[in-house]
Amino acid sequence: MNIDMRINLIRVTSNKLNLPLEVDQINSYLSDLRNHSPYDDEINDLIDHILQNGGKRIRPLICLLSFEMISNEQRNDTSLAAACSLEVIHNASLIIDDIFDKDIYRRKEKSFYLKYSTFAALSISYSLSSLALSLASKTNVIEIVDELIKAIHTLSTSLFLEQKFRSGKNKMTQEEALQLIDRKTSSLFEAASVIGVLLGNSSKEDRESMKLFGKLFGRAFQLKDDYFSLTSEQNDLGKSGVWTDISNRIQTYIVLEAMDLVSPAEKEILNDYYIDKKDFPTEKIKSILVNSGALEIVKNQISQY
Repeated sequence: MNIDMRINLIRVTSNKLNLPLEVDQINSYLSDLRNHSPYDDEINDLIDHILQNGGKRIRPLICLLSFEMISNEQRNDTSLAAACSLEVIHNASLIIDDIFDKDIYRRKEKSFYLKYSTFAALSISYSLSSLALSLASKTNVIEIVDELIKAIHTLSTSLFLEQKFRSGKNKMTQEEALQLIDRKTSSLFEAASVIGVLLGNSSKEDRESMKLFGKLFGRAFQLKDDYFSLTSEQNDLGKSGVWTDISNRIQTYIVLEAMDLVSPAEKEILNDYYIDKKDFPTEKIKSILVNSGALEIVKNQISQY
């Protein structure tokens, strides 16, 4: 990877993305989707509500910046269609995640399935997935459509894998937790990075480099999300956060690190709670995790990515 690519990757991974023009263009493209949608007004109104209800637009931003990193061309309707396909499928996955995790809040309001119904949520998720593939096909680049399909496949299998881990009677390993992050979070960042360079004149080496970037970015992103879930209040995050993670007994990477660090008595409590499904106050579990030293380890690991 040459020096120009490295400089641009640093720009992408900045914690303070200040790209108002790019975000405005993405938002404008998303708001115009109903004019090209095959769905009726009722469905389009729901899709509009989902796509216009906040979001940092990180995945389409990575796609556009990857495209500009490797190409001398200006962004256009084709690159915006590809970028926005990632945002659309991301929102479809959030709807399903909220059902699966029983999350109450998303972006500072009731989760879609609670606000409308589980049936409506599943239906809209299908509609968004179809819309995302339609946007990707506008590029007329079959490899781009294939990348998005692979990401959707990986996202769907991540739910099965997560349920398998959750229902098991064994403690997950850190490697298994990273494997789940790679499927559930990194997959779309990988797709965003690779699709961006596929829009330009990229080599196989470029695509492999960007795939690795997306994978590591996704790991850092998820670990940071888990970190803030433990250190922030729900109102700060705009979602259910730590309370849902703990009540669902999700063995996050932080939980697994904590199990290796705490005293024997605290480890027994965590094992009883997460493995044997015995009940303890949520505040007690949170206190053990926060004071275990795992947060500092994970914070250092994030910086390494």
